[in-house]
Amino acid sequence: MVVLLIALTFLVFVVVDLVRERRRHAALLSEGEGLHGALDEEAPTWVAGFKLPGSLSYHPGHLWVHWVSPDQAYVGLDDFARRLLGPRVRLSPPATGTHVGQGEEAVRVERDGERIELLSPIAGEVVAVNPRLKRDPDLAFQDPYGRGWLYKVHSPRLFKDLSNLLSGSLAKHWMVDTGERFRHRLVLASGSVIQDGGTPVEDIAAALDRAEWRGLVDEFLSLKARPN
Repeated sequence: MVVLLIALTFLVFVVVDLVRERRRHAALLSEGEGLHGALDEEAPTWVAGFKLPGSLSYHPGHLWVHWVSPDQAYVGLDDFARRLLGPRVRLSPPATGTHVGQGEEAVRVERDGERIELLSPIAGEVVAVNPRLKRDPDLAFQDPYGRGWLYKVHSPRLFKDLSNLLSGSLAKHWMVDTGERFRHRLVLASGSVIQDGGTPVEDIAAALDRAEWRGLVDEFLSLKARPN
């Protein structure tokens, strides 16, 4: 009987700890904190000179999706987008309560008088916008896969939308192709934005004139095509 009571007591403590941990994890995710830690635990994956976490899904317009429940997911810039846009940009994610469509304009970016519209990788209702971006707009540039997330979406059709995106080996092949096309375009542009070793510089926009930079943005970030 004593052994049974000890076992039951131990089980109660285990269950209580699990409940507390789930509540803490949910609270962290609600503010995007847990997202940063989860992605930091991954081994860094670099493809064509760009960081590409394997647990994410990607839209060809270079926004990523990290799903945290069957109907909710975070959205942010990938490493290619943040390098091409550069720091000191003004980011305007869709407002809370806004409905965004997959492949439709969602995030407004302004730099040096130029305005760019980035496309939402998934459809649904925006339920949260990263509050830190108002205080520190460069956060999306400094930590694009963590604290620099853009917005959170509630989407009843999340898994259907995810099936239209790029992930795993398909995402790697896509980024290799993107890197090759990007470097080919740079050969035609004045100046060099490739560091020794073939890695793109942090602020590509600063290394190009406005027309050349805008042409790259329109080709790689503002495309209207949906993923296959």
